[in-house]
Amino acid sequence: MMNFTNPLKTKLFDKLEDQLYWQLDAQLHCQLTTQLYQQLDGQLTNQLYIELGRQLHIQLYRQLDNQLYNEIYKSTQN
Repeated sequence: MMNFTNPLKTKLFDKLEDQLYWQLDAQLHCQLTTQLYQQLDGQLTNQLYIELGRQLHIQLYRQLDNQLYNEIYKSTQN
């Protein structure tokens, strides 16, 4: 806060200082929020790919297990 000899100047300066503070606060909040969402998006995407890969491997192993069982069963029937 600056003190001018003219009270009107002091009031205007304080008002501008307050406006600048809130503007900078809003910009910083926006930047930090954007960074956080980008980080979370990256983490969630990685987790999604990991889980998707895990599920696909489970399905593949089940299919292969069923095929192998069927082949073994067919070979014992002949």
